[in-house]
Amino acid sequence: MDKPVQPEQLGDSGRSDEDWDGGMSLTRARLKVKDILNPNVVTASPRETVLSAARRMCAHKVSCVVVVDDGSVVGLLTQQDLVLGIAQEQDGYCQLPVAEHMSSPVLVAPPEMPVLEAGQILRSRHIKHLPIVAQKKLVGIVTQTDITRGLIYLTPLQRVCEVMSPHITTVDEGTTVTEATRVMVAQKVSCVVVTRFEEPVGILTQKDILMRVILLQGNPARTLVAEVMSSPILPVPPDYSVFAASRAMDKMRVHRLVVNDAGRIRGIVSQTDILHAVDRSLVEEEKHRWFLVCSDVPMFMLDATGVVTYANIAFLRLFDAQPHKELVGRILSQEDLWSGPKDRERLSAMLEKGRSGLLRLVARTTEGKPQRIVVLLVVTKNTCGEIVAWQGVAWPMASVRRRRKSLCPSSRENTPGDITPNS
Repeated sequence: MDKPVQPEQLGDSGRSDEDWDGGMSLTRARLKVKDILNPNVVTASPRETVLSAARRMCAHKVSCVVVVDDGSVVGLLTQQDLVLGIAQEQDGYCQLPVAEHMSSPVLVAPPEMPVLEAGQILRSRHIKHLPIVAQKKLVGIVTQTDITRGLIYLTPLQRVCEVMSPHITTVDEGTTVTEATRVMVAQKVSCVVVTRFEEPVGILTQKDILMRVILLQGNPARTLVAEVMSSPILPVPPDYSVFAASRAMDKMRVHRLVVNDAGRIRGIVSQTDILHAVDRSLVEEEKHRWFLVCSDVPMFMLDATGVVTYANIAFLRLFDAQPHKELVGRILSQEDLWSGPKDRERLSAMLEKGRSGLLRLVARTTEGKPQRIVVLLVVTKNTCGEIVAWQGVAWPMASVRRRRKSLCPSSRENTPGDITPNS
């Protein structure tokens, strides 16, 4: 049987963490696959029947089983594979061995892989499951759900109407399950909206087919979708936040929600849609941060508790800090970073009150020398008004004075406001 494939064999490898140096993002620096993987992997033998594996999926409420032979990962059997088997109308399909219907070879990943990179692999390879292997041993699995849940907290996202799929595939309630699966396979979708007189009355998903047809050994060619669909439809409005939609799916253990506007279905938002949106957002963020690395302006970022999550090279120079790790992961108001207690108190007060503003402070370099700087802090809040991060810019006071001296008297008289920061 085919051996598992590592991401680098498919050309999915990207820049290493070291390539980003001081610009390493919070996502790449902290969140790894090992932090979100599920160690309780449901497995199957390539020699057992499809029905046996399907029953195990239902019993453990999972969307796939990892096929293992002699301790090695040799394949995956997913809900999508089961739907494809029904669409092909094979005789005695459920009694066939798993080896004949599993997906193989399998793409696997190491535990140290960044979650962002794992999400990009799922998107580019059009898969939803990634077994995690360490030292040739299966140690866990991550799914699209796990990655979406892990990444969505790290990026601000827009309304569901901006990430949903507006193209809706529909079937009439009198359609058979076999006919519906053929539509799903042809349209490359994981669900169809079921209509009655062109009005939506339910939704048929791969999970519905698994639970209500395959598991019960029903005849898909004689079973109508109206008998096995999920109903009623649970809609969300177009301006519903992506974050809230993801939380709702997680809570209800579903993979998609219908977007409804004034009684009319506008689209479907799925975990795939959200993961793609998160991926695009974080990729743009990575590009932006890489640009900041090379900037001469000292810049940094804090999390909601005041811990430094990012610092570019120019900011490190203010403290004479060479390795990135000397500042990242530390609380900005920490005692040894500032010369006096009053500076720390002013900085702490601004963070506690959640206000944006300018501060004149005296930093302490790693060699103990004082460095007078001006710091601009801007708070970032979510839709609930909660602080999620801080962005900051700093200037050495010496450079500020030089800038002032470079202005001629006439220029300063004609300037409505001083271009240099004021506390």
